[in-house]
Amino acid sequence: MLWIAVCLSQLPLDLAYRRWPEALRDSLMRTMPLAVTESRRVGWVNDCAREAGVLPGMHESSAAARAADIVLIARDAGREAGALTEVALWALHFTPQVSLMRRQHEGLLLEVSASLRLFNGRDALIGQLRQGVEELGMQPCIASAPTASAAWLFACHRDDLHGGPDSFADLLDALPVLLLPSVQPHAAKLAAIGCDTLGQLRRLPRAGLVRRFGKEVLRELDRAFGLEPEALAWFEAPASFHARIELPARVDSVEALLFAARRLLMQMTGWLVARHAAVSAFALMLHHDSLRSGEACITELPIRLASPSRDLAHLSLLLQEHMARVTLDASVIELSLKAEDISELAAPNTELFPAPASQAETTGRLIERLASRLGEEAITRLKVVGDHRPERCSMAVSAHAALHARMRQSNRAGFNFPPRPAWLLREPVALLVKRDKPFYQSFLTLLAGPERIEAGWWDDALITRDYYIACNDAHLLLWVYRERHGAQGEKEAEPGWFLHGFFA
Repeated sequence: MLWIAVCLSQLPLDLAYRRWPEALRDSLMRTMPLAVTESRRVGWVNDCAREAGVLPGMHESSAAARAADIVLIARDAGREAGALTEVALWALHFTPQVSLMRRQHEGLLLEVSASLRLFNGRDALIGQLRQGVEELGMQPCIASAPTASAAWLFACHRDDLHGGPDSFADLLDALPVLLLPSVQPHAAKLAAIGCDTLGQLRRLPRAGLVRRFGKEVLRELDRAFGLEPEALAWFEAPASFHARIELPARVDSVEALLFAARRLLMQMTGWLVARHAAVSAFALMLHHDSLRSGEACITELPIRLASPSRDLAHLSLLLQEHMARVTLDASVIELSLKAEDISELAAPNTELFPAPASQAETTGRLIERLASRLGEEAITRLKVVGDHRPERCSMAVSAHAALHARMRQSNRAGFNFPPRPAWLLREPVALLVKRDKPFYQSFLTLLAGPERIEAGWWDDALITRDYYIACNDAHLLLWVYRERHGAQGEKEAEPGWFLHGFFA
């Protein structure tokens, strides 16, 4: 087994940075001392505050005395729980076995043995996992080991510490003993006997450990080294998805909203992966500032997909195209995203050559992008209509709204026309007749036919034609017909040959 631990030891500090506008965040981090407090004591400090002499454990008044311009922010446990859920939803992209951790620090544990081949190995998987967590605005410490507790201790110690089946025990022995939560109340006793590492603690008599420090110390040691099984509670994705993000400042430009909107999409796609589903429709709500207008105002941006998808890159690009057409009437202070139409998604095609379904998906994505940029009514497709007359057997409908596979099948149900040309002329063109043969650039050779069409008596647009597929000396395939005499009292048309379309 392989466990990956994501330790968010600086999560309260990362959330404090979110309060600052993104454009000013980097400069403020370097120049402004910041500390997060809990019970009026400093718990987390940034580098600028540390350089000013502010250390964890200080009282707020002592921190203010050492750095007069320090910014003190109270810890918000509710926001931390929400941020941990964001990371958990992103982690579901890689494995369904995700466990929330709250031992000393906030974080996650992922069992990824079955996912390594899919993501091209441990390093590639960790790279994608790290990129997503950082994009969510948090700085992770990521480590891996064959046991869950060992991976978590590695991540709590330092970033990028990885141990294999043969080496993780030696790495554990070198870790500080105070990484074990059950040992921390006994720090003074262990320091007095010179026990500083987990290896030294493990070499002490087991009976003496239980008698002096309790059974939990021994259990934590055994779980870390794989001598005792460990039961974890798995994170369960909610039954429906509706997430929100409060912006750090009022935003007046659509471009500035894309970064926060992508964070919401990252959560939604992880939720979809966990539920083996895809989204066909979702909505992004822009919550505007009500201080100026005097009433709450929400701009809803509904987005429908031609085919269900959970691809983050595709959804992000589609959302970007839709948002480019939005004009903000007031500043935006909050974003929320809701998945509205969900359907099951089969496993992706892994064949050597693309199947028709994958080709249809590519076409659907192209139509989605064009429709989002030009408008749904600007992109149309032909739909078969129950009429045998070539001029009236099809009609233009919105391509974006009618591209689902089931719709395509239902539109064709019951119609089995002979071959039709790709290019149908708006009005048939009369052909010359030489030596009783139709002529178009040269004498035509009739290859197939006749296909007799007699229809339209019900709307006074009767046609009586015999259609042929013809070819001339230039090997151009034509769709021609010969007009027949009218029937049953209809006005008789002059018989003759006409060109009605070209085959590609």
